[in-house]
Amino acid sequence: MITKGIIKEIKDSIISVEMFDEGSSCSSGNCASCSSKEKNKILEALNTKQLPIKTGSFIEMELSTAKALIAAFRVLIIPLLLFISGFMIIGSIQGISEGLQVAGGFTGLGTGFLFNLLFSKKYKLKEMPEIVRIL
Repeated sequence: MITKGIIKEIKDSIISVEMFDEGSSCSSGNCASCSSKEKNKILEALNTKQLPIKTGSFIEMELSTAKALIAAFRVLIIPLLLFISGFMIIGSIQGISEGLQVAGGFTGLGTGFLFNLLFSKKYKLKEMPEIVRIL
């Protein structure tokens, strides 16, 4: 998905971009629909094409749908599956109480969140939106 925005801040290779509202027809960035803080989100993006950008530049950036789906799967589905797995594995042991089954489930859930935290730190730059052109 391609979206428009304005560069708010540049720190090393990370660029803070304020996304425009999808319904906004503003191209100057000065009208109320473009500068309204509650409608717009600030995202971090990468300038992989080494475009000559500066603060205040209007840009188009690509938000990869595949990257978003993979991240959603990693954040939501994997911890849930690990919760169910922990619950079922502990439950399969004879003489284990339901409380310990739930503890096993929450251990799996915590493992999923820990996996997500470590994975996000390692691959943060690969999952960021990329600036594709200056408007």
